[in-house]
Amino acid sequence: MSAIDRDATQQRRSLKALGEYVVVLSPHLDDAIFSLAAAIANATREGARVRVVTVFAGDPESSRPCGDWDTRAGFSTVGEAARARRLEDARACRLVGAEPIWLPYPDEEQGEPPGEKEVRGALSSAVDGADAVLVPGFPLAHHDHEWLATLIRSLELAPKRIISYLEQPYALFHSVRYPPTPPDGRRWLTLRSKPSDKLTKLMACRSYRSQLRLLGGLRTFAKVIGSEISKGGELVLTDSSD
Repeated sequence: MSAIDRDATQQRRSLKALGEYVVVLSPHLDDAIFSLAAAIANATREGARVRVVTVFAGDPESSRPCGDWDTRAGFSTVGEAARARRLEDARACRLVGAEPIWLPYPDEEQGEPPGEKEVRGALSSAVDGADAVLVPGFPLAHHDHEWLATLIRSLELAPKRIISYLEQPYALFHSVRYPPTPPDGRRWLTLRSKPSDKLTKLMACRSYRSQLRLLGGLRTFAKVIGSEISKGGELVLTDSSD
């Protein structure tokens, strides 16, 4: 077991312990669930309020042709993809007890990128009152993820806590056996969950049927969950003083 792995195992905490009201920022209509569904299910069962805010949820009224990804998923227009994927996300969030919020911004394939000022204002409203805000943190290989992670740190969220989460299944795809050494004195924290929460996560991941075949099927998320079990849970970064 690596030193990072030992530290994460020793530093275990429930998502609810980070606050009674937690917002998870999801770039697309699946990222939050793929990365944190077990911890979310655990927290809501313990009485926490968890809101999943998807930034690039698309315009359900758009007749603009899809980009390559949504075309491969079987959709013909941005609106069709947005409507279908929101239904998938609603089903997944219902399984873990989270409240879904969808912002109608296009991702990098769907059209002109949204203005930072507009998104910043929408995000400020979406996270208002949250005790903790979870954002994509690693590997940030997708442009939309990196853009959002950078933007959220420009908001005036103090004294709110911004916590970065390990993004799945991208960490798995990048053959990252263990996360890198945390930067700037931060450390990995393992979010506690029960075996039943991990089963709930698998069921929630299954809700995204349009995406599964593009990501290797449910087998991919069985591997993700297996990896998380070996680490003791899903991983996030926190300040060393937490």
